[in-house]
Parts: sequence; structure tokens; C-alpha cells
Amino acid sequence: MRCVARPNSPREDYIKKSKEALSKLQAIKGNFRRREKKITADLEKARRIWGKVGERFSWWQSLP
Repeated sequence: MRCVARPNSPREDYIKKSKEALSKLQAIKGNFRRREKKITADLEKARRIWGKVGERFSWWQSLP
């Protein structure tokens, strides 16, 4: 006879918990990637702004 797993067997509980943990980890990774992209975009924007400001006030550096 073949063994039929009980609905609340430890193996099924382990599989369920591992799937839940994996889905939480994937959600955290997704949030991190979105935040990382936003921060990278903000830094790029700031770099462009500082570049423009540096061009406009390049005379400031020549002062004694």
C-alpha cells in the first residue's frame, strides 16, 4: 500500500512555511530593487544638476 500524506503532516507544514518565507524574501528583494533604482535615478539627477551649477559658477573657483 502506498502511504497517503496527512493534511497536516510536518512535511507539508515545512513546505508551506518555506514557500511563505520564499515569497517574503522575493517581496523584500523587489522592494530593494525598486528603491535602488529610485536612489540611482536621484543620484544621477543630482550629478547633472551639480554639473550645471559647476559650469555656471566656474568663475567662483578662480577667485583668490
